[in-house]
Amino acid sequence: MQSALTGALTQAPHLRAPVRASLGTIAGPKALRGGAKPPSSAFGTQLPIRVSNGLRWSMGRWLENRASLEVPVPLEICWFLWEDRERIPQWMPWIKSVHVQKDQPALSRWTLATNQFGRDWEFSWLARNLAPIKNQKLHWVSEPGSASMGLNVNNRGQIRFIRKPGGCNVSLSISYEVPEVLAPFANALTPVVEGIISRDMERFRDYATAYDKAQVSSQQQAPKV
Repeated sequence: MQSALTGALTQAPHLRAPVRASLGTIAGPKALRGGAKPPSSAFGTQLPIRVSNGLRWSMGRWLENRASLEVPVPLEICWFLWEDRERIPQWMPWIKSVHVQKDQPALSRWTLATNQFGRDWEFSWLARNLAPIKNQKLHWVSEPGSASMGLNVNNRGQIRFIRKPGGCNVSLSISYEVPEVLAPFANALTPVVEGIISRDMERFRDYATAYDKAQVSSQQQAPKV
């Protein structure tokens, strides 16, 4: 879920300038043919395919962020809510939408909307659901080359469910691959990213609790046959 890292930039503006400066050192506008300026992206200036020393830019390290909490709701309900991918923006506000592909239900297009560097940005990518383990684990992986704006960060994630007295434990794990040169910057953002997904999980707990209460109320009010 590359969007968590992108969303973190809005929470840590003091980290933007150093990373943009470091990117400019690696491959500034003059590194492109004809001196043309590189296109803009959600991170500011987008890197060209090759860096100025002629070596191909490559991804280098996987980083992981986690958040976990207890939810006072039956495990089956929590599973149902997360399995319904199009509900996810209800507790992840930085995700504008999730649309399951009608012709390929295992695929879903995620769209992120954010404001960075003084303007609004929106981009999307495809995620592929992997085989779930019923009431235990949901997991996914991004589809290579599916991201818009040329911003392609390999990512994967999983939700695990553990039954507990009076409810369940729900844990979210998001991993993304970054170029080796950006690893220190991404590591610096780790507390910010984990803060974002922790708040997302808190919103999920509230959403699931309200959903469960509504279901119970509806059943109690249903006419007896």
